[in-house]
Amino acid sequence: MMKEQEEINRQFEKALQLVGNGHYVFGTENKYQQALMMVLTEALNDKDEFIDWWFYEATPDYKVWSVDREKEWCLKEPEALYDFIVNEWCGGSSCEHEN
Repeated sequence: MMKEQEEINRQFEKALQLVGNGHYVFGTENKYQQALMMVLTEALNDKDEFIDWWFYEATPDYKVWSVDREKEWCLKEPEALYDFIVNEWCGGSSCEHEN
């Protein structure tokens, strides 16, 4: 749902840019989104910012690996991200996401 809203916001911003001749900025300082990210991060104890990575930086395959590259997880679905953070990562050093 957040990605859908981001797309709506992007289209709205594009329309504002068109009618405002490039002098409008929309969507900065989104307090709802910031609050939601804070709640999710705190609730899941996501100290390594996987949730933020998932929303804004993840590669199209949404994959993460263990530090030794022996284990791989596909985090394409929100449920997979949740299971990974809660059951696999546990705030430890079992893996790192690819940059």
